[in-house]
Amino acid sequence: MNSEYVVHDGAGAKVLLTEKYFRPEDLKPQERKIELLLPGAGMAFKLDHDDFEVSKKKIKPALFHFLDDNGKPWSKRCDFVVFYVNGRAFHADCIEFKSKGINSDNIKSQLNAGLCWVRSVKKTVENYTADTRKIKIRKFVFGTNENPGTFIDGNGQLNADPSIRYYHFDQVNGQPLATLANTSVQEI
Repeated sequence: MNSEYVVHDGAGAKVLLTEKYFRPEDLKPQERKIELLLPGAGMAFKLDHDDFEVSKKKIKPALFHFLDDNGKPWSKRCDFVVFYVNGRAFHADCIEFKSKGINSDNIKSQLNAGLCWVRSVKKTVENYTADTRKIKIRKFVFGTNENPGTFIDGNGQLNADPSIRYYHFDQVNGQPLATLANTSVQEI
């Protein structure tokens, strides 16, 4: 695994998720930071890595050194995947940050790509270690939309994909990740 994708090692029983974004009124990029508390050991990966300038071409560093992952579907990925242990269970939460509207098609494909990435990592670990424990996966979108009512149901799940839970950034910052509600939990 390319260590450039590890955004936080879970030290202090928390992860800090950081992303640059642009607002129309600003000339320079802004930075958003969200701190999430972990119930046990964990770490966070930033899959939607900032591009690196290499000989005047913008490329992303390879997630795995043996895959050319700059083409679709690998290139369409969620912003973060946070792995953590809660009790005896192993969890992976796929998280997408959105500063603007909640475009369900983009969010859905990005979070599904994150789920596929977790499946790939799990199979690789199984092949090398024979550890076949299940991973519980949830999908979230954190955003700035103050009135998401037309996009979500009464439980905060996206209408277009009920497996994805929406939270405003202010609702999650500093909160325990394991206690965030999502009516959809998948096991792989």
